[in-house]
Amino acid sequence: MEKNRRRKLQFICIAAGFVLYGAALAAGIGREDAGVLKRGLHGEGTTVYPVAVRGLLEEETKVEIPVSEQSYSEEEAEELFDRIQRELPEEILGENESLAAVRTDLNLISYLDEYGVEISWRTDGERIDSFGTVYGEGASPEGEEVWLEAELSDGSHQAVYEFPVTVLPPARTAEEQVVERFLEEVREADETQRGENFTLPEQFEGRELAYRETEGQPLWALPFFGILAAVFLETEEKEQKKRARERRERELLRDYPEVVSKLAVFLGAGLTVRGAWEQVVESYERNRREGGRERFAYEEMRQALEQMEKKVPEGKAYQEFGRSCGLQPYLKLAGLLEQNRREGTKNLRGMMGLEMASAFEERKNLARKQGEEAGTKLLLPLFLMLGVVMAMVMAPALLSF
Repeated sequence: MEKNRRRKLQFICIAAGFVLYGAALAAGIGREDAGVLKRGLHGEGTTVYPVAVRGLLEEETKVEIPVSEQSYSEEEAEELFDRIQRELPEEILGENESLAAVRTDLNLISYLDEYGVEISWRTDGERIDSFGTVYGEGASPEGEEVWLEAELSDGSHQAVYEFPVTVLPPARTAEEQVVERFLEEVREADETQRGENFTLPEQFEGRELAYRETEGQPLWALPFFGILAAVFLETEEKEQKKRARERRERELLRDYPEVVSKLAVFLGAGLTVRGAWEQVVESYERNRREGGRERFAYEEMRQALEQMEKKVPEGKAYQEFGRSCGLQPYLKLAGLLEQNRREGTKNLRGMMGLEMASAFEERKNLARKQGEEAGTKLLLPLFLMLGVVMAMVMAPALLSF
């Protein structure tokens, strides 16, 4: 029985080998006629094929051939953009019923994976920002028209389309609607009464009304203090955000030479751009596990790597990294990596070396500038101390008169 079972397993293994061999041949793996390589779909980026070449040298040579993704022709791009234009009004609605009555935020899509098309949004008013956030408070009840402009790009072709959007005030609750109707009736009564006193309605929609003034002489200052407190809190919050933003920018600029240096080292070791990126992130995460503190630049790199692992095109992940950091050096680095990812890493090492030297020079300038700012901040305490000393010296002379 055991012998028969073993023979069956052996037969299954042999059959599986032939099936896999047939599948590989059908897929074209290892075929002799590998002179035609399939391009990746739109938005997939460059595909690298390992190919064995005969006739190039005396012996068969193995090389890796990068093949760029498929691209649209002029006619295909125009047809695709027109189709996207027809689909976008439904896609961006969010929780709204139509673009003619928008009360809540819109879903402004920035990238269409199925087409490999990137979308940039702009608006001509303050009621909607480029992220789709709607600011309807205070809008006219009849609605205010805003034009949304969508710029479509597949990397080679661009097209711009405009969509009219009518922004309405936020939807009111039943209680808010009652109050609004009551105030409207009060406004109408105010227009008809012209005497010395104004009499408020005694009834409204079948309800008996009673009134009490909420503002008295002893309490007049309380709202004023509340407003002062609110202004102080708002100012303090803005100041905290500003300090946090400045601290983040200083740290990003301080870490930039180190980021470039690490990438240059790994690229010099023969790794691809993505491989070097993964090594830098892995080193940072290992340092974090050992008790290192969080660094903004490396956190942005880690998020970019997570996007790549989620099948976001590598080039787009680098662009998002640069935009998220929001500083010119990182935008330049993202553009450099994307350019060399498409065109090959032939000149990348030299360019990274130049960028690294420039980054360290900028870091020295930044340290010098911060030192000058620190020196300027010390001037106030010094002048205060000088004033105290002068007061101590002059006080006895003045008191003697």
